[in-house]
Amino acid sequence: MKSKILLSFMLLAFMGCVDDVLDRKPLNLVSDADVWQSTQLVDLYLVALYDNIPTGMARGGAAFEFHYTDEASHPYAGSIFVSDYGIQALALNTTMYSWIRKANYFLEMIPTSALTAEEIATRTAECRFIRAYYYFDLVKKYGGMPIITEVQGFDTDIEALRVSRNTEKEVYDYILAELDAAAAGLPESWDATNSNRATKWSALALKSRSMLYAASIAKYGAVQLNGLIGIPADQALQYYRHSLDASKAIVDGKKYSLYAKSYDPETGSGDPAANYESIFTDENNVEVIFQKAYSDPNKTHLYDTYVLPHSFKPACCGSVGSVTLEMVESYENIDGTPGKLDYENKVFETPDVLFKNKDPRFKATVSRSESPFIGRNIQIYRGIVAPNGTVYDAPGADFPLDPSRKQVGLDGPAPLGDVGKTGFYLRKYINTKGGIVPDGRSAQNYVDFRYAEILLNLAEANFEANLDKAAALNAINQIRSRAGIAKLTTAQLTLEKVRNERKIELAFEDKRFWDMRRWRIGTSLFRNTQMHGLWPYLQYKDGNYKYTFRKQSGAPIDNGYTRLFQERDYYSDLSAYIRSNANIRNNPGW
Repeated sequence: MKSKILLSFMLLAFMGCVDDVLDRKPLNLVSDADVWQSTQLVDLYLVALYDNIPTGMARGGAAFEFHYTDEASHPYAGSIFVSDYGIQALALNTTMYSWIRKANYFLEMIPTSALTAEEIATRTAECRFIRAYYYFDLVKKYGGMPIITEVQGFDTDIEALRVSRNTEKEVYDYILAELDAAAAGLPESWDATNSNRATKWSALALKSRSMLYAASIAKYGAVQLNGLIGIPADQALQYYRHSLDASKAIVDGKKYSLYAKSYDPETGSGDPAANYESIFTDENNVEVIFQKAYSDPNKTHLYDTYVLPHSFKPACCGSVGSVTLEMVESYENIDGTPGKLDYENKVFETPDVLFKNKDPRFKATVSRSESPFIGRNIQIYRGIVAPNGTVYDAPGADFPLDPSRKQVGLDGPAPLGDVGKTGFYLRKYINTKGGIVPDGRSAQNYVDFRYAEILLNLAEANFEANLDKAAALNAINQIRSRAGIAKLTTAQLTLEKVRNERKIELAFEDKRFWDMRRWRIGTSLFRNTQMHGLWPYLQYKDGNYKYTFRKQSGAPIDNGYTRLFQERDYYSDLSAYIRSNANIRNNPGW
């Protein structure tokens, strides 16, 4: 590390902001001395560290975290909880310690830099926030992992490099201490050109989330391997309090609020569905606490390529956001009644009649047949039923009684690889009022922390710890009011309601999988379980079409595979780490 640091991957994107040191050095190689003498190069080092904070938006393959939950089906699904396309593929990240080493090196070198004392203090706090995030990514996947806070030298005895695992509690306590220090050293805001850097509020948001996870593990998990996994149950309350303290600090700071640009919860004027949909396309809005920024063409991702419905996809691999019927029915009705759909033996003039009373967040998150999308309506139906009862369902073929109409909708469902199978498509994060994004050119920012999550964390911590249930109810009802659905009464506030509100508000935002883990509900949700779809069919008569719906499971959904979550899946396999460090002890069941 004392010789050279390769920065070309950062410099190519940010050459315009680097000082004249680059006029004197090759663009692909700068020395340590150069880095620590330049504020711009120090910040480029931080850019690389920020960039490795994990998000779900730009996953390398076409699988997203929501495929490993009850939220969505994948058109190419295998047995997703036991194959390479499964839980362990999602959890595996063997490069994190190389990035922790880079963060440790930054913290070692920044005091020697030519930056001012204030700049050094701020960037030190930024790096500690990032490093704490790295450790949170590790602990939520594997449980206790080695805490390494100094650069390990290559000339050190090899055995000294083989650090054993810390306990899960020790890792969470380390994260807590680091985030407290980071929050104390970070600014409350940055100028517009640096708006995506971590702030005091970012550190508090990560504290709110991570300590809630620790509390859940203490309450619902079991201590094993002498504490390498699990946290003693008597520690749950203190972690709930830590999470609550961070959440309340953000609420009391009044810097963030629930987005309400096109809907007023107080008067009920406006469109709550359009308002909710805009949270994820109206960049840098009042709800966003911390995000990963993208811009075309310099830094893009593949979200649209993978998620767009079949007839809208710019290239291969679309339709991976096939929302399950289980997820659809998790959305309540506007009046707060259960959201189970009533479709059996019924005929509908239009498909939306079936969903007209649904929570507006459903309409903003999930596309149905005939939903307005990008320039036209989505076309979802599995077949056409002729007056004599014959079902015509050959993809691509014309309907004999009306050759202008295809037998199967342009967006399926159909037994084809890149066509949705459930009868629903994901629309969250898609700019449905724009144009089709070219392959690989998506540039939506990934919203990591937003104010709604903080309210949900506050509600859960208060409810689970039996602290301030009135505050829990108020937080939940703020979110429900913004969504345009009925508030809960004190008598209606249950753990099931708290958890379902989180499931709905944060749907498809990379939270559900980890919630399943920390609440220890994966084994009850997925016991060789089949997901379901709801297929629309057109009823043809006298030149007119009406709609019926049929519940579907089996081979068409997840290609017939079932979902299995085993007890061992609450913690991930450490075999890849053990190959390079024999002192690492694997988790149970692996």
